[in-house]
Amino acid sequence: MSTTLAVIGGGNMAKAIVDGAIAGGILQCGDIAVADPDEQCRAYFDDLGCTTAPLASGLPTAPFTLLAVKPQVFDVVAPSVASEVVYSIMAGVTTRRISDAIPNARTVRIMPNLPCCVRYGAAGIALGETATEEDAELARQLFGAIGIVVDVKEELMDAVTAVSGSGPAYVFLLAEAMIEGGMKAGLDEETATALVGQTLRGAAEMLVQDSRTATQLREAVTSKGGTTAAALAMFQDRDVHSAIADAVIAARDRGAELGNG
Repeated sequence: MSTTLAVIGGGNMAKAIVDGAIAGGILQCGDIAVADPDEQCRAYFDDLGCTTAPLASGLPTAPFTLLAVKPQVFDVVAPSVASEVVYSIMAGVTTRRISDAIPNARTVRIMPNLPCCVRYGAAGIALGETATEEDAELARQLFGAIGIVVDVKEELMDAVTAVSGSGPAYVFLLAEAMIEGGMKAGLDEETATALVGQTLRGAAEMLVQDSRTATQLREAVTSKGGTTAAALAMFQDRDVHSAIADAVIAARDRGAELGNG
């Protein structure tokens, strides 16, 4: 049986990618082989009908390999990669470093985020020096099946990480604060959580579907002297806007530090 995609690492992101590939008809389960030392993890992919192995060295040869491991494991698994094209979702690891460790491979780097697990992901994609658009086609299909894909220059990957990679945590922090505020205002936790979840979902859909900018949408919700204006005045007083923007820059800078070792 021939294998198209070898996946090294079987965590939640790998599961989301493989699930999306199979559900979207991009690959058949028999086209995918996954290596992970965790028996429970392998059992998940076994149930899908994929080939599995505890070690990367036990995977069949495939034209594409997806590196879905932590960056600190890369040097250990790199000698086992024999594919012509390598896809990497490792944070901070440059295509140059991957190419140095796997000299005969063309590298495509992808930075996805947690909502890929519910098929609302956002992924940035950057081609290494020798990679072609044809090399990246399967990656675009895989990540397009579980969200959106945007093309960026590799030097902007840390910015992608800061905005969409870390971004869900910013939204969850906002949700925590809104739920807490709702409870202080008299709502029970279940009601506050339901209202906040649906509000964030609806606002996100408007941002995606509506032709207006985020600023225009905010202004559309805000009546002069109204309740929203009172809330936004508090944000302004605490300089929340600048704090969030500065947090993105801090995340970008930390990503650059990690990438430099």
